[in-house]
Amino acid sequence: TTLLYTIKFEQCEIVCVTCAMASSTGLLYLSENPIKFPPVTRTTPVFYDETNQEIFALDGDVVTVYSAKDGSEHSLTIDNAVNIISIKYSVDHSLLAVQRSNQSVDFLNLQEQTEFSQNSRKGSGNIIGFNWTCQNQIVFINHNGIEFYQVNGKQGKVRSIKAYSINVNWFVYSPQFCVLVVSSTLSGNVLHPFYFKTPQQGSTNINRLPKFQVELPPSTPTQRSQLHERQVSLLTLHGKLFLAVTKSPQHGQESYKTTEIGLYVLTTESNVNKVATLQLGITGRFAVNCVDNMIVVHHQNSKTSMLFDICWSSPAESNSVLNLTTTRTPAFKIPNFNLKQDGSITTFRPIMQPMAITQFLHDGAPCELYSSSWVVFQPGIIIDAKIGLLWELKMSVGKLSQHMVCSKPALIRLLLHRRSYKNTIFCTLRSLVMTQSSKLSVLGDIFDILNSVIDDVLVTQDEMLEEVFNPLLCRDEVDPNYKISLITEYIRSLRLHKLRISYFFYEIIVGLLVRCNQLFRLHQLVQFQVLGDSAPLACLLLSLEKSYQPAFLLGIDMLKRLKDTAGITDALLKKHDVTSALQYACSLNQEDSMESAKFLQSAVDSGDNVLFYTTYQFFVARNERLRKSPEFLPDEGVGEFVTLYKALFSEL
Repeated sequence: TTLLYTIKFEQCEIVCVTCAMASSTGLLYLSENPIKFPPVTRTTPVFYDETNQEIFALDGDVVTVYSAKDGSEHSLTIDNAVNIISIKYSVDHSLLAVQRSNQSVDFLNLQEQTEFSQNSRKGSGNIIGFNWTCQNQIVFINHNGIEFYQVNGKQGKVRSIKAYSINVNWFVYSPQFCVLVVSSTLSGNVLHPFYFKTPQQGSTNINRLPKFQVELPPSTPTQRSQLHERQVSLLTLHGKLFLAVTKSPQHGQESYKTTEIGLYVLTTESNVNKVATLQLGITGRFAVNCVDNMIVVHHQNSKTSMLFDICWSSPAESNSVLNLTTTRTPAFKIPNFNLKQDGSITTFRPIMQPMAITQFLHDGAPCELYSSSWVVFQPGIIIDAKIGLLWELKMSVGKLSQHMVCSKPALIRLLLHRRSYKNTIFCTLRSLVMTQSSKLSVLGDIFDILNSVIDDVLVTQDEMLEEVFNPLLCRDEVDPNYKISLITEYIRSLRLHKLRISYFFYEIIVGLLVRCNQLFRLHQLVQFQVLGDSAPLACLLLSLEKSYQPAFLLGIDMLKRLKDTAGITDALLKKHDVTSALQYACSLNQEDSMESAKFLQSAVDSGDNVLFYTTYQFFVARNERLRKSPEFLPDEGVGEFVTLYKALFSEL
């Protein structure tokens, strides 16, 4: 548990401040209903538990617990609460761990009203912290090592699982990944990660991962470079765990004019490597949050925040905010980290100009944003211990487009990495198509981005029709040629990415071309296979014969390419071209399996007795060849046609 009177902003000498205050339009804002707790005083200590996201406020022996997850609160009485150093519930809230001394942790079984303790191992030094790794396992972090225990609350026993001897300066812990990182050596920059397997993973072991060293600025004659806890954060981005290290220049280091944040990816399969650098371009006091897979770096001196997205930004070539463009690219997976795989380090700069968090009113008065009393936790928790408020930092995805200086395809790529991206993407696309403010090639790039994701469907064709195309199609004042070109471009993108095209898009574009009397254009689109072959489209073409006679042959040719012999036969019979249907079937050597009733019915419906006669005789000849008899079989269902034939041609 963190005692809330420390400042989590990394401090260093201010060399220059170059980031301008952007006008606040609400892109970053604090949750409307913060958790309220008693402000921190010397007699009212307050603790925060990152794992369960709970505030513990102490008032004498009464402890009040405030949940940031659901806003609930409850109180309990604990003996000797005034000496509490740290306090945390187990994951299932069945046990309460309380540290009252540097050598032991007490466990309270609240249901059984029992209490038991566990001392640290002899020679392991003072306990500097502890964390529950699951509902019945806990790790102690001491100055001389770490100790992993299993806690049995019902029996009131604690069993040692494993211990490691290591000199520890400080530690950080990720409850999402159950990863502990401890610092060692005088400089504090040698880090040792430990991974705790939960019982659900089939093991209760602790895995010690390879240690790694974090680079530091060069030491000066008067000051040794050291890595402090306030400089380090464990960030979760797109399901991966990163260690973020803020590296600031020290006094007198003219070669290090600005602060940067190094990102190290932590995995259980390989060594920890630095993969990226975030260039902040300024110095001062910083704190880091993660919001919607975006890294938010708060700068206290200028009272602004910078946003980074390692899935979107391109390597920086200058100190300015990048004006990114996008071209049509092969399929990619979300998330598609823009990180090099050859061991080199990618540099990123903010995706937009720094901006301030939206002002928050507390009791009718503005709160001091970026206050020195702010304490920041992951992923997006901000606590002002001085006034007793806990917020969740939020981002309005819909307002990203108002701040981004980039191409529209690049904006769409950025939006795709956000959790609630669809509404904003649809709003952006509707604006583009309604105002016709972008070239078709730009819209085509956007369609390619939306259709190119592997193993996932980001935006379905039904959604595109309902949210983007239907509003456009209902606008009679919009040039039909623009509508046709837009739908054609979308179909092109679907075909490029080998996606099955929904029938209604063919129906829309054919309908538009017919209404605009652009049937020859339809002919070209089909002939040059801009509109891909499909049975529904072929049927549409067949139905247009009265309006455009060549459309029937286009449909037949398409069915041939699709090898839909039954469809071709049915199309010919529907227009009573029985002779052509018979010839086509015979060319494929299918005359022996043809359904005689279907052909005879089409001949009768044509009203041409001669055609009926020749068709009937064709099947009689087939019967004699197959069965040495002119008679039809009972299951062929041609009794009515036999009767009709005898009535019409009995004299022959």
